[in-house]
Amino acid sequence: VGESDRNKPLLQQLSQQLQTPPIPLINHPNDIMQTTREGAAHAFQHCEGVIMPMSVRVTRENLQALSEGSIELTELLNDTRFPIIIRPVESHAGHGLERLDSAKDIATYLVEQSDEALFYISPFVDYASEDGQFRKYRVVLIKGKPFLAHLAISSHWIVHYLNADMVGNELKCSEEAECMANFDEGFGLTYQAAFAAMYEALPLEYLIIDCAETDDGQLLIFEVDTSAIVHAMDPVEFFPYKRPQMHKIFQAFQRQLAAMKTP
Repeated sequence: VGESDRNKPLLQQLSQQLQTPPIPLINHPNDIMQTTREGAAHAFQHCEGVIMPMSVRVTRENLQALSEGSIELTELLNDTRFPIIIRPVESHAGHGLERLDSAKDIATYLVEQSDEALFYISPFVDYASEDGQFRKYRVVLIKGKPFLAHLAISSHWIVHYLNADMVGNELKCSEEAECMANFDEGFGLTYQAAFAAMYEALPLEYLIIDCAETDDGQLLIFEVDTSAIVHAMDPVEFFPYKRPQMHKIFQAFQRQLAAMKTP
């Protein structure tokens, strides 16, 4: 059960029912409820080498007041200047996600999101690499051990695997394949301490992390989730290296299950 406003009552109910679980439990509901954007940012704020910009919920009325100049951005988001990023609270996969460069951009955005009442805002962090491309890593933490699920490379700062034009791009696929093959000695090793600190701060046995590297070598966290998609369904003719990597993740999860003992 992933975290969402819709699922919160269910997670609260499960938390009460599973205070003394009769069988081994993966991902206690109490911990899942900490994976909100603001909850995860709070949990990771003291993790060395990790940056997760604080997200705050704001109402449509808050944004209108900001647009009209009757309140300042710092009243909603401490120590923050434009640009900011904004999205509806319940949106995923980039739906409604925009960068606002000034308060003047807010009115147009609200017209486009006419059905939404609650939004997240957070500081914009430019994580472009030296070549101008944006790289988003999806990492699966299994009992704190990181595994790479995908590397999406895009010329746009909003990066999702499906919009990154990975299919048929030999250079991008070659880089992703190399990153997967050398993950334990490369990206995974570079941020080993950061991943360990995150697991200590948010001790979920299974956690998916969407992240990137900043230009000063820190791990930039976009979001964390317990129900994000991790799959082996990419076409083999374009991604021959993906299926072995995904089965490596599946097998690690299966080993975790096998190691669990009934109380």
